[in-house]
Amino acid sequence: MKFLRHQTNPHFLFNTLNNIYALARKRSEHTAEVVLRLSKLLRFMLYESKSDLISIADELKILDDYIALEKMRYDRLTIHFQRDIDDSLHKIAPLLLLPFVENAFKHGASESRFDSFIRIQVQLQQERLTFNIENTKENHTSEEIRDNIGLRNVRRQLELMYRDYDLQIQNEPHIFSVRLYINLNSYAQV
Repeated sequence: MKFLRHQTNPHFLFNTLNNIYALARKRSEHTAEVVLRLSKLLRFMLYESKSDLISIADELKILDDYIALEKMRYDRLTIHFQRDIDDSLHKIAPLLLLPFVENAFKHGASESRFDSFIRIQVQLQQERLTFNIENTKENHTSEEIRDNIGLRNVRRQLELMYRDYDLQIQNEPHIFSVRLYINLNSYAQV
C-alpha cells in the first residue's frame, strides 16, 4: 500500500506542476494562488493521508481543492459536482478518488479545444459509496482502455483494501466514464 501511494503522489505532483508551468507561461494572475493551493494539497498528502482511513469529508475536501486548482486553467469547462452523503465522518482510504478526477482533467479537459464538461457524483448511503465521473473527450474513439499509473494503482489499492467493490470504466466515442461502488464496511486491515 505504501508503495502504491508513493507512486500516486509523484504522479499527481507531476501533473500539477505541468499545470503551474502552463499558467506561468501565460503569465496568469492565478499562478500564485495555484502554488498556494498545491502547497495545501501537498501538506495533506504528506501528513494527513498517511492514515489508513480518513473521513469522507476530508476526501471530498481534497477533490474540491484539486478542482478549484484545475478550474483556473480552463475557460470552456463546466464542472458539476453532486454529493449525497448521509455520514460525512464515515471513513475511506485516503486519495482513492483523486486519480479519477485527475484523469478527467488530464485526458478530457486538457485535450479539448471546445466546450467540455466533467460531471462528478458521490453518494454515500448506509456505508455504501457510489462514485461516478464522466468527462467529454475529443479523440472520438472507443479503444480499449490502457491502465496508466494512476488507474493501475487505484485498481491495486481497491484489491488490497476492500473485499466488496466494483469498478467499471467505459470509453465511448465522446465520453469517458468511471463508476465505482465500494462497501466501505468491507475494508480489510492492511
